[in-house]
Amino acid sequence: MERYEYDQLDEFTYRFYSVGRNGTFEMRVRFTEMAFNYYNLGFGVLDPGSEWLDDRVELRNGDSQIILATVASIALRFMDVHLGVGLYASGSTPSRTRLYQMGLNRVLPHLTEYSITGLIAKQEGSSILPENKPEQYGEWQEFQTGISYRAFLIFKGK
Repeated sequence: MERYEYDQLDEFTYRFYSVGRNGTFEMRVRFTEMAFNYYNLGFGVLDPGSEWLDDRVELRNGDSQIILATVASIALRFMDVHLGVGLYASGSTPSRTRLYQMGLNRVLPHLTEYSITGLIAKQEGSSILPENKPEQYGEWQEFQTGISYRAFLIFKGK
């Protein structure tokens, strides 16, 4: 699968460039520890002034599959270097999470060395009033195609 070349900037940060019909954009991938041996996988367009990653911008650069393949390659490398870690991934919007899930579905047959679980969202309560928002919680299960997930956990090893 086609991907961009990338640089490792430090132990937890990688850089690559999206090149497409709307220009060239610096992208970053960062791994942030959430709990012992669990890391959040975050990526987005770099704001050069603040070093902030914008994970909500829509580049519409025509290279989303190349970007996802690059992020996946970086994630697998990170797990190869940091043995035993789990990576948590979720989109900044439900449509992005669906996009990531479609990408996982495409490469799932090649990830035989990895264990992937998905978070199924559940809700309690029935009120639609803002002050009575239903509680959201979830249940982790082995990743399966055809089920909509809110987030993913990936581990190397079965």
